[in-house]
Amino acid sequence: MEINANYSSIPTVTEDSIFAEDGQDADQLRIDFLKMLTAQLEYQDPMDPVENTEFTAQMAQFSSLGEQQKSNALLEQLISSQNGNQLNQVVSYIGKNVVFEGDKTVATDGQATTRFKMEAEGDVEISLYDSNNQFVASAVQHFGKGDQSYQFSDAALADGNYRFTVAVQDDNGGSIVAKTYEAGEVTGVVNGDSGVELEVNGHTLSFADIRRVEQLTS
Repeated sequence: MEINANYSSIPTVTEDSIFAEDGQDADQLRIDFLKMLTAQLEYQDPMDPVENTEFTAQMAQFSSLGEQQKSNALLEQLISSQNGNQLNQVVSYIGKNVVFEGDKTVATDGQATTRFKMEAEGDVEISLYDSNNQFVASAVQHFGKGDQSYQFSDAALADGNYRFTVAVQDDNGGSIVAKTYEAGEVTGVVNGDSGVELEVNGHTLSFADIRRVEQLTS
């Protein structure tokens, strides 16, 4: 800001010196500030005028607001650009198999694969339920520590969606629920409100939720 003169502690300023921003938002800030400044000068007490330092502080605040608006606009452009780049990258996942947290599996040709994580070695009971939450089958088997999988294989198992549970038997005769995972083919990519999402098993999945990506076997 350039102060041209001082009459009774009232500074006069040139409009171009108030802000250096370009564009419609900066012009609106100039107009708003000049309106406020004019009103403040009009209604101030002539016996106790506003100090120059107060005007300077106000102009600094308006200038800071203009910079913040420009930063917000640039941030929005950056986020939009990142979403677009991420969308292009994630398109390559179409046709691949992804693994993520969940308790669903799909049966095809009498086979349904379940996936889970073992925190320690132990005996496990895996139970399978249909879409109506009716018990279908179960299996008990010993597994080691780490990521594991078990495949139900029964010609009588109808094609469709199933839910499964994995209970790890402890030393006291009880059981601990293990963390389970779903797997499915990526059939599409959506740029949603919360970011890039994948279409898997008939629903959308956040890209951040993917635990593993696999190549589908022919």
